[in-house]
This record gives sequence, structure tokens and C-alpha cells, in this order.
Amino acid sequence: MAGTTQFLGIEGGGTRTVAWRAGAAGKILQRTTLGPFNLKLTTDAQALRLLRPLRSPQLAAVSLCVAGCRTEADRQRLRRLVQRVFGGVPCFVGNDLDSGLAAAFGVAGDGILIISGTGSCVIGRRDGQVARVGGWGHLLGDHGSGYWIAITGLRHAIREYDRHGRTNERLLRRLQLQSYDGLVEWIQSAGKDEVAALADLFIEHDAGLLLQAASFLAQDCHAVATRLDYTAPRVALAGGILRHHRKLAILVHNRVVTMLPGATTRVLRGESVRGALSLAQST
Repeated sequence: MAGTTQFLGIEGGGTRTVAWRAGAAGKILQRTTLGPFNLKLTTDAQALRLLRPLRSPQLAAVSLCVAGCRTEADRQRLRRLVQRVFGGVPCFVGNDLDSGLAAAFGVAGDGILIISGTGSCVIGRRDGQVARVGGWGHLLGDHGSGYWIAITGLRHAIREYDRHGRTNERLLRRLQLQSYDGLVEWIQSAGKDEVAALADLFIEHDAGLLLQAASFLAQDCHAVATRLDYTAPRVALAGGILRHHRKLAILVHNRVVTMLPGATTRVLRGESVRGALSLAQST
């Protein structure tokens, strides 16, 4: 890759960070997967350790789209990190919603993106105007996300045990626990991504919880469409939970088109880091 002009798109999330490096003609030269990078949960030292292996003297531009980047102060912090690692290379900094929108609709295209992964958020763009609902993190929001589904399912499992003596054996086997007593210690030490990883246990076996998650996501989509005066939006479904769980994606589709009869929906295939790369190429 020596002597090749390169563009680097980086997307950081609650579960992992993905970086794509491309040449001037757009050919992907390298794909790299690293650890989680949520700006609110990652120190500068951790971020620098994560980013430094991605350095290259051939870089013409960098895009860094990171979960948890909400404010101008957050973006300034990202710019400082980019400068410390990549020097004066031109850069775009933002959040994983920016890369998701770019992947779904192009760098400046119109549409609404529903994301459900470890966290959740809905963002829309129309004629240059942007509206967002959610993305407040797992303590204040993230309704319909993998974390929300898992923690809601865990709480329901505890209630069922307390009131009716029912034990979720699948849950105990997954966590290698002998009884529910061990859940107290496990939840106190579990990270956000570890909790979210349990979502599939409840998605496959709790139809009521699945419908509730779909309703939250569709209601947030409707709120974004209302703010943008958007009656017939293109809607893309993204994030690991929606990409890998067809049942939930279908329910979200059904709820969205019920609330917005003119809407069209599709699941965003492929990795949204492609949007981060597009933002680097357009910087």
C-alpha cells in the first residue's frame, strides 16, 4: 500500500470499532476490527491506544464517527484525538448516526434511519434539515435497543421467579449460573455490551417484549418524520439487532407503515462503516 493515496473511515460503537481503508479509486485496501469506542465510556488514553494502529503516512483524509458524540464539545474532543494520532490530515468527526445516514442515503441524501444495536436512535434528514429522537444512552433511553431488550427481559425474568417460581433455564445456561442468586453479582460487573448480548434470548421467546421494542422504534420514527414534515420517507433499518433478527425488523416495518402509510422501509445490508468511508472521501 506504500505510495497509495488512502482514505480512512472509522465507526465506533458500543460493541466494536470498524475501520475501512480505501485507495483513491475507492477500492477497499484493508478492513480492521477493534474494541468498543463509545465516547462517553472511553478515556482519551483508551481512544489513543485504539486509534494509533490505524496510522499511515498515505492518508489523505480521515472520518471518525463514534457513538456517544452528541455535542460540539464532544466533536472538539474527537478532533483533538484525531490530531494527536493522524496529525494535520483533513478529518470529519461525528457520531455513528452520521455514518449510518451516509451509508443508507449517501452523504447528503434524504431519509430516516432507525438504529437498534447495543443502543438505539432514530435520525432523519430532509432538504438539509436533520432531526433526531433517542440516543440518550442506556441509563436514560435506548428504548428498543439490544441493551433495553435484555435488561427489560432480565427484570421480567426476576418478577416471574419472585411471583410464580418460574426460572429461565436458557438464561442460567447462557451465563453459566446455578441459580438466580448469581444474577446479582453478574449484573453489577457486566458491561453494557455484555448485557446487550443477551437480547437474542428474549427476542426469540418473548413476543410481547418484541412488539414493545418495535413500537418504541416506530414511534420515534414517526416523531422524526413529524419534525421534518415528512409523510412518505424512505426508512432504513440498521444496527445489529435489526439486521440479525428478522422478526423484529418485520414488526418495525409493520408499525412504521401503519403510522406513516407513505413510507417505504428496507434493512440496511452491509456495514454502516461504508458511510464513514464515504464521509472521509468527501472531506
